[in-house]
Amino acid sequence: MNASRRQETGDSVTGFWHARPFPLVAILAIPAAAAAGSLLDGTASWIVAFGAAAIGVTAALASTGRAQAGAAGIPAPTAAAPNANESVLRRAIEVRCAERTAILENLADAVMLVDGHGETRFANRIASDMLGESAAIAGTRAAIEALPTQVLRAVQGVAAARAGDRRRIECELQNKDKMPVVITVASVKNGDDALATIVVRNVRAEREADLMKSDFVAKASHELRTPLTFLRASAEMFADGEVTDPTERVKFAKDMLGETARLEALVNKMLDISRIESGLARAKFEPVNFVALVDECVNLQQAEALRRRMALSVSRRSAGTIAPADHDLMKQVMLNLLSNALKYTPDGGTISVEVDIDNLARSVVVSVRDNGLGVPEHALPQLFGKFYRVEGHEKVAKGTGLGLNLCLNIVEAMHGGQIGVDSQVGVGSRFWFAIPLEQAGRKAA
Repeated sequence: MNASRRQETGDSVTGFWHARPFPLVAILAIPAAAAAGSLLDGTASWIVAFGAAAIGVTAALASTGRAQAGAAGIPAPTAAAPNANESVLRRAIEVRCAERTAILENLADAVMLVDGHGETRFANRIASDMLGESAAIAGTRAAIEALPTQVLRAVQGVAAARAGDRRRIECELQNKDKMPVVITVASVKNGDDALATIVVRNVRAEREADLMKSDFVAKASHELRTPLTFLRASAEMFADGEVTDPTERVKFAKDMLGETARLEALVNKMLDISRIESGLARAKFEPVNFVALVDECVNLQQAEALRRRMALSVSRRSAGTIAPADHDLMKQVMLNLLSNALKYTPDGGTISVEVDIDNLARSVVVSVRDNGLGVPEHALPQLFGKFYRVEGHEKVAKGTGLGLNLCLNIVEAMHGGQIGVDSQVGVGSRFWFAIPLEQAGRKAA
């Protein structure tokens, strides 16, 4: 670092130092905090360890001056030039203070340092956001009063205990949002001064994810149980010789094959979604002509459309609709959307497919329009969720409730595209998806 750069850094940090004094905590807080961090669970452990150690280093350098600074690798002042060395020492301390504070200020969790009475010595920016602006004011109890009462008891407990002691509390913040949090309190010793670090972590996202997982397991169990129950009952009837009529035997056998196919489709979709969400599935990118892909899929569905006297056609084919994508996955998405349109459009209806270019978004856009039942407005936000079925649609056609979620994962997670729906009850629906003409790091041929 040249002289002008050192001068600039020193001046800027000096202002920071005077604007926000740091607590005096012994440098022994480093091994104590590290020991506490090794015992803690989850993300909060390293924050507590690092936070206590960082504050400890900062304050130790400030409180012990040149003797401790020498141990930290900063040259002690000499008799020949005491003022110059002291100036370098002070600036080095200030730079280290600023660096550690900048890290603490930008953590995603609230970090505070309080004494045994609950008065704040230090609080980062997130603490102010979570607990209110007054929580970051040094010398007040605003932060501790915004937390549940058991936190103060934990602070007093660890402050009176040996260095490295800690407490873990799961609770809700005392505010209108009732934010679920995990609070970790760990002790930090500074001679006779008993202090404690408090880390507050917002776990709402984790709780919601857990609820979603539980809901997924419950719905999956229900969907799996239905075909399995039918297959078992049918097998028992065959085994007991209860089905003797040849016509009935053929009917039972066809029904069993149908339920087996449904069960197989359900399991395969669950596995596909799981592989995509876990990052195990990878798209095999190649130049895909979406006009040719759509024509192929429409031809595969024509037999079903003719059986139900429905008009299924491609109404628009734009030029230049070639984009890097996984052909088989795109075919799966297209067939799923066409199958849904056929399921939920009355006999004699119309289904049209459009392949276009969105020049502004630089994407290929494929749309499937029908004049079927339509989707109620309240159901639109949930339509691409796992196992979601529109109320009343279950009576019209069977389904797993996973098809649209799989399409969502293929289009958005694997191809970086978008998928959506526009619908009106009694009028029809338009399902669409857009695939970028260029993937990150790839160019379309």
